[in-house]
Amino acid sequence: MRGPGVLDSIYLNKRGHDQDTRHWVYYRVTSLGGKFSDHIQVCLLAWPLFSDIDVVGEEDKAPVVNPADTGFIYAYPNLCNLLTKKWNVDHEQSILIGIRERAA
Repeated sequence: MRGPGVLDSIYLNKRGHDQDTRHWVYYRVTSLGGKFSDHIQVCLLAWPLFSDIDVVGEEDKAPVVNPADTGFIYAYPNLCNLLTKKWNVDHEQSILIGIRERAA
């Protein structure tokens, strides 16, 4: 990869259906930088290519979680609340399945 890139943490949440993949959801959590490298983007991903489906926190919009504004102690709860409200995903039940590097 040339130039600066970003790292995506990719998660799988089976939504309580271990065998029925129709209910599974894949999403990424990505640090976008920001003044203190603290802007976080969350995006629902399509299987099997992990392409973006629904992005929250694009650069032209407010970041999903900005710990510089809310305090680092609130970043994790804010992320969990967003996942629950927008996609009905319990982050506590999600599995980190990989880290991906891609162009910014």
